[in-house]
Amino acid sequence: MDRENKCQMPVSVIIPVYNVYDWIDQCMESVVRQTFTDFEVIMINDGSTDGSGKKCWEWRQNDRRISVISKENGGPSSARNCGIRCAKGEFLVFIDPDDWVDDTYLEKLYTAIVESGADIAECDVYKYNNNTGEQTYHVCSGSMGIEYSLEEHMKYGFTAIWKCMIKKSLFTDNGVRFPNCHSEARAVYPLLLALSGKIVNVHEALYYYRRFRPQALSERPRINNGDENAVGLLAFDNLLQNFKTCDLYDKYKPVLQKIVKGKLSDLLAGLFYRREKEEFLQLAKKYYSYIDEKFPGTSNFPYVTFGGYNLNRILSYMDVLHNPYGRFNFSSVISVMNPVAGLQGIHKNKYREIMLRRDIESLFWDIIGDINPKYIFMDFIEERFDIIETAGGYITKSDAFDGADISLAEYRVIKRESPECEKLWEKSFFEFMKRMRESLPSCGVIAVKNLLSTRMGDKNSQTVFADVEAISEKNRILEGYYRFLEENFPEVKVVDCTGDSLYFTDKAYEYGAVPSHLNDLINRRIAEKIEEGM
Repeated sequence: MDRENKCQMPVSVIIPVYNVYDWIDQCMESVVRQTFTDFEVIMINDGSTDGSGKKCWEWRQNDRRISVISKENGGPSSARNCGIRCAKGEFLVFIDPDDWVDDTYLEKLYTAIVESGADIAECDVYKYNNNTGEQTYHVCSGSMGIEYSLEEHMKYGFTAIWKCMIKKSLFTDNGVRFPNCHSEARAVYPLLLALSGKIVNVHEALYYYRRFRPQALSERPRINNGDENAVGLLAFDNLLQNFKTCDLYDKYKPVLQKIVKGKLSDLLAGLFYRREKEEFLQLAKKYYSYIDEKFPGTSNFPYVTFGGYNLNRILSYMDVLHNPYGRFNFSSVISVMNPVAGLQGIHKNKYREIMLRRDIESLFWDIIGDINPKYIFMDFIEERFDIIETAGGYITKSDAFDGADISLAEYRVIKRESPECEKLWEKSFFEFMKRMRESLPSCGVIAVKNLLSTRMGDKNSQTVFADVEAISEKNRILEGYYRFLEENFPEVKVVDCTGDSLYFTDKAYEYGAVPSHLNDLINRRIAEKIEEGM
């Protein structure tokens, strides 16, 4: 079906459809019951083979606002581009057919964009886990109640296009199209932000993003021209070229460098547990080479993380590529130096299962050999956990261990606060540093002094955690470990921001307001301090 854009209406809703028979009704039900009614829906049946095309026509028969375009399969980009060409609306909305929206989604985005005179309106998102039914709230506009600047939005913003209402002229006047490649949204989202005169944020989660759906592209990513080791790179080629075409490249080059590093890091994080080891390492190598090619002379070194999950969040603000293969979380120095043989563990969270296996098998030194890091970044947050003695070695009794399906024939728990654990830790740490010197004599070691937070809140106010006494007791143990490090290993640089007024847990952090997590403001500040010292 081909239509001329002769008359204009307020909003066009563009929905690319490909083999989503089980999900499309929920999506369309949420669309047709919108409180805002002056819109058209363009469903592009992109060569579906499962009956989705028939469902599109059934919805067309039931609602006059819906039209259907049937085409050969060309991927979501070609479907969206087709929708843009045919859209009559002044503003465009893109909805994926396996997701759904709040009844007020269009009304609130349209009201915000019209009243503000903005080119883009953006809402927050609920991430829906299709396996568990759990929902997490994701803020898209900033962190800790502070909205992103334009450049921060380009760097840190959630690049999904479906949470936005966008003025159609941003596409048509600037020749912006979705490229036919993996990660197509990353190719256009920062450009649209740069082209926009104004962005307005709706501080409500109005879009429900379904994750972990079987056969979804996010679960089985598309291949770029048959080259699995180029995942996402064509998107960034397109992004950089479009900035040049729009005469914006020189203005935004420093930002683009950080965007490419950050979004390639996001891709690596998403592909980490979906790729075999050698395939993943080749992909990471390709990414490092791509950054060197596009931004020669920029900071671009491999590193290994040994510590808590929040340390990953801190380091994510550094201006380098972040390779999750180099992460060693949910572990301790004692287990690293004393492996357990022949033990298996299964966890419903794939990332935690990988980290648990690394702890049980003491794979730290194998990872060191695979990556050959320039730096080791470490903290002692995971050293708060008790230690399990079993099968001739030790395992960290971490959150990952406690949530796993694992059976121990015979074992003994060594309490973290015990003198036995203190002696075992000191002995293991001496051995750890000795092996570090022998294995990587030129590798720098930077310790980030992280403690459990005693407070949670936002930038305006904080409250003390209910179990603050137990937290403080754990922190006394961790403080002793950091003193031991500084007294015995002066070559290790220690970065300490624990006295900062911002050192507290974000009460709205989507993965849990727990003392081992901080907030994005202090995480960014710690990252800046690390880079200053390097």
